[in-house]
Amino acid sequence: MFADSHIHLDRYTDEEASALLARARQVGVSRFLTIGVDLASSERAIMLARQHPGLYAAIGLHPTYLAEGFSSHIADYEERLRALAQHSEVVAIGEAGIDLLDAQAPLETQRQALRLQLHLAYDLKLPLILHNQAAETQCREMLRAARQERAHTHNVIVHYFVGDATSAAYWLDLSCHLSVGKPVTRPENAALRKAVAAIPLEHLLLETDTYPLPGRTTEPADIAQIGQAVAEIKQLPLETIAEQTTANFCRLLHIPQA
Repeated sequence: MFADSHIHLDRYTDEEASALLARARQVGVSRFLTIGVDLASSERAIMLARQHPGLYAAIGLHPTYLAEGFSSHIADYEERLRALAQHSEVVAIGEAGIDLLDAQAPLETQRQALRLQLHLAYDLKLPLILHNQAAETQCREMLRAARQERAHTHNVIVHYFVGDATSAAYWLDLSCHLSVGKPVTRPENAALRKAVAAIPLEHLLLETDTYPLPGRTTEPADIAQIGQAVAEIKQLPLETIAEQTTANFCRLLHIPQA
């Protein structure tokens, strides 16, 4: 059975969400993590996780959705996130990170939000779902700083990894886990596929990053296709990929595997 480590189910109606999960279960996807990008979507993620067996929630502040004036209300945001984290459906913090392409918030504001969520993840002993777009160096620097400050290695899942082997090695040096999506299925992404071949299976997760976008048809059922591509790259049985990546998902998120 597979696990999809990153979907945005809150972007769909209740009926659409139920249909997406049903189709995924038909191809062997039994566990899902739906990701919050702001306080409202985090609340809806919790509500959806409460309704659907096998669905869990992450709560966070995505860099491209940071509210204007965030820096003046950091303590309020921390209080709200800590309150949401008390719900049993919450198993991770995020989506958090830095985005130098699409985010409108100043870099320092994004740093503040990521720092808040790194500290929160540490305090609550939850993994952090890391978003980085054109900001690998900045994110890695903040992870190193957090590790030195807290004398602790965070459990971090690098969301939608599309880098090369050098990039993967940097993340692995920080004890991160790497989550790969549909790009790994495309032969033209040779550098990514070479990186996946070298990533230890114990540090690998699968995801679809499902969210509605014009012209985009990705959904959680595609995890089987992604898993098949990883199996071919690593020259391992599909069952091995499914078993180990699901075990990684359950271990990181403290979810019973049985």
